[in-house]
Amino acid sequence: MRERGGITYTYDSQGVKIRQGTAERVIALTWLFGAGHYARTPVFQNGDQWVEHRLSWYAAPGRLSLTPGHSLQPAEDLDKAGGITQSTANAQRCFACHKTGDRPGVHCENCHGAQGNHPTANTIRRDSSVAACATCHRSPAREYASPMPEVEDPLSVRFAPVGFLVSKCYQKSAGKFTCVSCHDPHQSVAASATYDKTCTGCHAPKAKAACPRALDCASCHMPKSTPAPYLTFTDHRIRK
Repeated sequence: MRERGGITYTYDSQGVKIRQGTAERVIALTWLFGAGHYARTPVFQNGDQWVEHRLSWYAAPGRLSLTPGHSLQPAEDLDKAGGITQSTANAQRCFACHKTGDRPGVHCENCHGAQGNHPTANTIRRDSSVAACATCHRSPAREYASPMPEVEDPLSVRFAPVGFLVSKCYQKSAGKFTCVSCHDPHQSVAASATYDKTCTGCHAPKAKAACPRALDCASCHMPKSTPAPYLTFTDHRIRK
Protein backbone atom coordinates (compact mmCIF):
# COMPACT_ATOMS: atom_id res chain seq x y z
CA MET A 1 0.00 0.00 0.00
CA ARG A 2 1.20 3.51 -0.84
CA GLU A 3 0.27 6.51 1.30
CA ARG A 4 0.01 10.08 0.07
CA GLY A 5 3.48 11.52 0.56
CA GLY A 6 5.23 8.48 -0.80
CA ILE A 7 5.54 6.11 2.15
CA THR A 8 4.82 2.50 1.22
CA TYR A 9 3.70 -0.44 3.38
CA THR A 10 4.35 -4.06 2.44
CA TYR A 11 2.82 -6.78 4.62
CA ASP A 12 3.56 -10.46 5.07
CA SER A 13 2.81 -13.07 7.74
CA GLN A 14 5.52 -11.65 10.02
CA GLY A 15 4.74 -7.95 9.90
CA VAL A 16 5.20 -4.86 7.78
CA LYS A 17 8.05 -3.27 5.82
CA ILE A 18 7.75 0.52 5.66
CA ARG A 19 9.76 2.45 3.07
CA GLN A 20 10.33 6.17 2.56
CA GLY A 21 12.72 6.80 -0.30
CA THR A 22 15.77 4.69 0.47
CA ALA A 23 14.98 4.45 4.19
CA GLU A 24 13.32 1.26 5.41
CA ARG A 25 11.91 -0.06 8.66
CA VAL A 26 10.74 -3.62 9.31
CA ILE A 27 8.22 -4.10 12.15
CA ALA A 28 7.02 -7.39 13.60
CA LEU A 29 3.28 -7.00 14.19
CA THR A 30 2.78 -9.21 17.23
CA TRP A 31 -0.92 -8.66 17.99
CA LEU A 32 -4.13 -8.01 16.06
CA PHE A 33 -6.92 -6.32 18.03
CA GLY A 34 -10.46 -6.93 16.85
CA ALA A 35 -12.59 -9.95 16.00
CA GLY A 36 -12.75 -8.89 12.36
CA HIS A 37 -16.48 -8.12 12.20
CA TYR A 38 -15.60 -4.46 11.70
CA ALA A 39 -11.82 -4.18 11.65
CA ARG A 40 -8.50 -5.52 12.87
CA THR A 41 -5.79 -3.20 14.19
CA PRO A 42 -2.16 -4.39 14.46
CA VAL A 43 -0.21 -3.60 17.62
CA PHE A 44 3.52 -4.00 18.15
CA GLN A 45 6.13 -3.42 20.82
CA ASN A 46 8.86 -0.80 20.52
CA GLY A 47 11.22 -1.36 23.43
CA ASP A 48 9.02 -1.43 26.52
CA GLN A 49 6.20 0.54 24.89
CA TRP A 50 3.25 -0.61 22.81
CA VAL A 51 2.41 1.08 19.52
CA GLU A 52 -0.95 1.09 17.71
CA HIS A 53 -0.27 0.72 13.98
CA ARG A 54 -1.27 3.56 11.66
CA LEU A 55 -3.27 1.30 9.35
CA SER A 56 -6.08 -1.15 10.13
CA TRP A 57 -7.79 -3.78 8.02
CA TYR A 58 -11.52 -3.09 7.50
CA ALA A 59 -14.04 -5.84 6.76
CA ALA A 60 -16.54 -3.71 4.80
CA PRO A 61 -14.23 -2.74 1.92
CA GLY A 62 -11.84 -5.63 2.53
CA ARG A 63 -8.78 -3.42 2.60
CA LEU A 64 -6.42 -1.35 4.71
CA SER A 65 -7.15 2.22 5.73
CA LEU A 66 -6.31 4.71 8.46
CA THR A 67 -6.80 3.58 12.06
CA PRO A 68 -9.35 5.80 13.92
CA GLY A 69 -7.65 8.58 15.87
CA HIS A 70 -4.59 8.78 13.62
CA SER A 71 -3.71 11.93 11.70
CA LEU A 72 -5.31 12.38 8.30
CA GLN A 73 -2.11 14.04 7.12
CA PRO A 74 0.50 11.80 5.46
CA ALA A 75 3.03 10.35 7.90
CA GLU A 76 6.12 12.57 8.10
CA ASP A 77 8.64 9.83 8.79
CA LEU A 78 8.98 6.10 9.41
CA ASP A 79 8.24 6.37 13.14
CA LYS A 80 4.94 8.15 12.53
CA ALA A 81 4.16 5.69 9.76
CA GLY A 82 4.59 2.92 12.33
CA GLY A 83 1.83 4.30 14.52
CA ILE A 84 1.01 5.99 17.82
CA THR A 85 2.81 5.03 21.02
CA GLN A 86 0.36 4.20 23.80
CA SER A 87 0.77 5.00 27.48
CA THR A 88 1.30 2.04 29.79
CA ALA A 89 -2.14 2.53 31.33
CA ASN A 90 -3.88 2.69 27.95
CA ALA A 91 -2.04 -0.39 26.68
CA GLN A 92 -3.03 -2.32 29.80
CA ARG A 93 -6.70 -1.40 29.25
CA CYS A 94 -6.52 -2.60 25.65
CA PHE A 95 -4.93 -5.93 26.51
CA ALA A 96 -7.31 -6.50 29.42
CA CYS A 97 -10.20 -6.70 26.95
CA HIS A 98 -8.47 -8.27 23.96
CA LYS A 99 -6.72 -11.16 25.68
CA THR A 100 -7.20 -13.58 28.56
CA GLY A 101 -3.98 -14.18 30.48
CA ASP A 102 -1.47 -15.01 27.76
CA ARG A 103 -4.14 -16.14 25.28
CA PRO A 104 -5.48 -13.87 22.54
CA GLY A 105 -9.20 -13.24 22.55
CA VAL A 106 -12.02 -13.26 25.08
CA HIS A 107 -12.40 -16.43 27.12
CA CYS A 108 -14.54 -17.48 30.09
CA GLU A 109 -12.26 -15.89 32.70
CA ASN A 110 -12.70 -12.39 31.26
CA CYS A 111 -16.28 -12.30 32.52
CA HIS A 112 -16.44 -15.08 35.10
CA GLY A 113 -13.06 -14.69 36.80
CA ALA A 114 -10.37 -17.29 37.33
CA GLN A 115 -11.97 -20.48 38.62
CA GLY A 116 -9.20 -23.05 38.28
CA ASN A 117 -10.97 -26.20 37.17
CA HIS A 118 -14.29 -25.83 35.39
CA PRO A 119 -16.55 -23.99 37.84
CA THR A 120 -19.68 -25.43 39.31
CA ALA A 121 -22.95 -23.56 38.94
CA ASN A 122 -22.86 -22.19 42.49
CA THR A 123 -19.36 -20.70 42.19
CA ILE A 124 -19.51 -19.00 38.80
CA ARG A 125 -19.74 -15.24 38.93
CA ARG A 126 -23.07 -14.00 37.58
CA ASP A 127 -23.26 -10.31 36.74
CA SER A 128 -25.68 -9.31 34.02
CA SER A 129 -25.51 -5.58 34.73
CA VAL A 130 -24.62 -3.05 32.05
CA ALA A 131 -21.56 -2.16 34.13
CA ALA A 132 -20.16 -5.66 33.62
CA CYS A 133 -20.35 -5.34 29.83
CA ALA A 134 -19.19 -1.72 29.93
CA THR A 135 -15.88 -2.85 31.41
CA CYS A 136 -14.82 -3.45 27.80
CA HIS A 137 -17.63 -1.99 25.73
CA ARG A 138 -17.15 1.34 27.49
CA SER A 139 -19.30 3.39 29.82
CA PRO A 140 -19.48 7.17 29.26
CA ALA A 141 -16.05 8.77 29.75
CA ARG A 142 -17.69 12.11 30.52
CA GLU A 143 -21.08 13.67 31.13
CA TYR A 144 -22.92 14.95 28.09
CA ALA A 145 -24.75 18.26 28.07
CA SER A 146 -27.80 16.73 26.39
CA PRO A 147 -29.48 13.29 26.46
CA MET A 148 -28.22 12.72 22.92
CA PRO A 149 -24.54 11.73 23.22
CA GLU A 150 -24.37 10.68 19.56
CA VAL A 151 -24.99 14.31 18.56
CA GLU A 152 -22.25 15.72 20.79
CA ASP A 153 -19.80 12.96 19.95
CA PRO A 154 -20.67 10.88 16.86
CA LEU A 155 -17.93 8.37 17.71
CA SER A 156 -19.71 7.52 20.96
CA VAL A 157 -21.99 5.12 19.04
CA ARG A 158 -18.98 2.76 18.91
CA PHE A 159 -19.65 2.09 22.59
CA ALA A 160 -23.16 0.71 23.12
CA PRO A 161 -23.47 1.50 26.87
CA VAL A 162 -23.03 5.24 26.25
CA GLY A 163 -26.34 5.61 24.44
CA PHE A 164 -28.09 2.73 26.18
CA LEU A 165 -27.66 4.24 29.66
CA VAL A 166 -29.50 7.43 28.67
CA SER A 167 -32.32 5.66 26.82
CA LYS A 168 -35.80 5.87 28.35
CA CYS A 169 -36.23 2.11 28.13
CA TYR A 170 -33.22 1.51 30.35
CA GLN A 171 -33.99 4.30 32.80
CA LYS A 172 -37.60 3.22 33.32
CA SER A 173 -36.60 -0.40 33.89
CA ALA A 174 -34.86 0.36 37.20
CA GLY A 175 -31.79 -1.52 35.99
CA LYS A 176 -33.68 -4.68 34.96
CA PHE A 177 -33.26 -4.03 31.23
CA THR A 178 -29.60 -4.80 30.45
CA CYS A 179 -27.37 -5.88 27.58
CA VAL A 180 -28.22 -9.56 28.09
CA SER A 181 -31.92 -8.80 27.65
CA CYS A 182 -31.17 -8.77 23.92
CA HIS A 183 -27.74 -10.39 23.58
CA ASP A 184 -26.45 -13.81 24.58
CA PRO A 185 -22.87 -13.13 25.72
CA HIS A 186 -21.86 -16.64 24.64
CA GLN A 187 -22.74 -16.00 20.98
CA SER A 188 -21.74 -13.43 18.39
CA VAL A 189 -23.72 -10.20 18.40
CA ALA A 190 -25.29 -10.89 15.02
CA ALA A 191 -26.49 -14.34 16.09
CA SER A 192 -27.78 -13.35 19.51
CA ALA A 193 -29.68 -10.08 19.01
CA THR A 194 -33.38 -10.49 19.84
CA TYR A 195 -34.61 -6.91 19.74
CA ASP A 196 -38.19 -7.52 18.60
CA LYS A 197 -38.86 -10.22 21.19
CA THR A 198 -37.47 -7.99 23.92
CA CYS A 199 -39.45 -4.94 22.77
CA THR A 200 -42.78 -6.76 22.64
CA GLY A 201 -42.08 -8.24 26.06
CA CYS A 202 -42.56 -4.76 27.55
CA HIS A 203 -44.57 -2.76 25.03
CA ALA A 204 -48.26 -3.50 24.71
CA PRO A 205 -49.36 -5.55 21.68
CA LYS A 206 -51.57 -2.67 20.52
CA ALA A 207 -48.53 -0.41 20.29
CA LYS A 208 -46.86 -3.00 18.10
CA ALA A 209 -50.00 -3.40 15.99
CA ALA A 210 -50.12 0.36 15.37
CA CYS A 211 -46.57 0.35 14.04
CA PRO A 212 -46.37 0.46 10.21
CA ARG A 213 -43.57 -2.10 10.35
CA ALA A 214 -44.50 -5.58 11.47
CA LEU A 215 -40.96 -6.47 12.54
CA ASP A 216 -37.51 -5.01 13.06
CA CYS A 217 -38.03 -2.45 15.83
CA ALA A 218 -34.34 -1.58 15.86
CA SER A 219 -34.27 -0.24 12.30
CA CYS A 220 -36.30 2.81 13.42
CA HIS A 221 -35.74 3.03 17.15
CA MET A 222 -32.04 2.10 17.09
CA PRO A 223 -30.76 3.44 13.76
CA LYS A 224 -27.36 2.54 12.41
CA SER A 225 -24.66 5.17 12.26
CA THR A 226 -21.36 5.42 10.41
CA PRO A 227 -19.18 7.75 12.53
CA ALA A 228 -15.97 6.90 10.67
CA PRO A 229 -15.17 5.39 7.26
CA TYR A 230 -16.00 1.67 7.01
CA LEU A 231 -17.36 1.50 10.59
CA THR A 232 -21.13 1.16 11.03
CA PHE A 233 -22.72 0.59 14.44
CA THR A 234 -26.19 0.27 15.93
CA ASP A 235 -26.92 3.32 18.05
CA HIS A 236 -28.14 1.97 21.39
CA ARG A 237 -29.92 5.15 22.50
CA ILE A 238 -33.40 3.74 21.98
CA ARG A 239 -35.69 6.41 20.51
CA LYS A 240 -39.40 6.68 21.20
